[in-house]
Amino acid sequence: MRAELFQEQRLHLSLTKELTQAIELLQYSTLELRSFLYEQSLENPFIEIRDHKPIGTHKQPWNGEKKNWIENIGKSSETLATHLKAQLHTISLSPKKRHVLHYLIASLDDDGYLRIDMKETAILLALSEEELEECVQLLQSLEPAGVGARSLQECLLLQLERLPVRYELAEQIVAHHFAAFAEKAWKALAKQLRVKVSDLQNVWDFIRTLEPRPGSHYAGEEPHFIVPDVVVTQREGKIYVLLNDDVLPEVVWNHAYEKKVTNEHDDQTESFIKEKYRQFIWLAKSLEQRKQTLVHVVKEMMERQKQCLQEGLAALKPLTMRDIAEALNIHESTVSRAVKNKYVQTPFGTVELRHFFTNSLSSSNNEEEASAAKTKALIKQLIDGEDKRAPLSDQAIADLLGKEHGIAISRRTVTKYREQLHIPSSAKRKRY
Repeated sequence: MRAELFQEQRLHLSLTKELTQAIELLQYSTLELRSFLYEQSLENPFIEIRDHKPIGTHKQPWNGEKKNWIENIGKSSETLATHLKAQLHTISLSPKKRHVLHYLIASLDDDGYLRIDMKETAILLALSEEELEECVQLLQSLEPAGVGARSLQECLLLQLERLPVRYELAEQIVAHHFAAFAEKAWKALAKQLRVKVSDLQNVWDFIRTLEPRPGSHYAGEEPHFIVPDVVVTQREGKIYVLLNDDVLPEVVWNHAYEKKVTNEHDDQTESFIKEKYRQFIWLAKSLEQRKQTLVHVVKEMMERQKQCLQEGLAALKPLTMRDIAEALNIHESTVSRAVKNKYVQTPFGTVELRHFFTNSLSSSNNEEEASAAKTKALIKQLIDGEDKRAPLSDQAIADLLGKEHGIAISRRTVTKYREQLHIPSSAKRKRY
């Protein structure tokens, strides 16, 4: 063996900074891309961001009708904390108790539950556990009923104890037999309590009218609105795909600032301008490439799911990202990035693009395969129409899907889809 030096040529793909940026742009949602463009304008002084007029701000001619402008003033929603603190003003409390109650109110979660460690909190507030429990009970006496509970069981019990006419059987069940009652082990429970199973059914129906999240009706975080990235329409059997450019600002080169800077005739300045112009051109090309890729991907998706535009998601056909990638001659990862965190506005509503991709199940009667989304819709339809006194088991649902719709599906798959739809088992759906 001996050491030698030799030359060899190889071709390989280098992931440059510009290529990385193009990949990132493709997977950005409209709002994320908007933030990114403003960041680029801060880094590159020659990039100018021209914002479009927001949707719905077009002026309309005055029709002579006087408006009550006070109605346009934004209202301040009451939070759970302010609602509870306002009730404390009507109660005579020592400064120490008032301080503890303010701490407990601040510790409530959005649902109105008090999820704290009682021992640690007592040590932190320099209280005995009995004193802290007394303050918790005082908090639980405020409105809404159930606030300050430390579990769902306690929350329901607090509401039952506030009823004008006490429901003793319901209180007894929630206080001492909550787990067995929730699991619907009713025959044994009815025998133990010496009541009818129908009485337990009445308790179940009544408890379902109570509020499991007493704090949810008060203002929390501001609602987040979904802005569709693509708009799809269908006219005369033809599909039109438009990018929602109204929410994206226009990116232009600031020629006025360039002219002002180039008057200095400095080599370093000219080099700086050339570098920034190269970045601007690459950004403009990446934006255009993102637009074309997204439009082509959505167009191909909608062509394959044309029936879905008329009948909704229940008519989804099996479709994978590989199918779209092969049809457009692009990589599967490109399709994945193109649909990531993006929404499309369709004739039946605004839907996340990933929902149009669904697995297939074998079908014995139909030539086309049944999609997982369609199968879920059929499972829900069967359960909604069942006799609640004798609900369908998962095996019975699987048999009906095979017999009536020609969908070959196992019991385990039915169970998985049912759980994804948040539908309880047949034992828990049964009514007595």
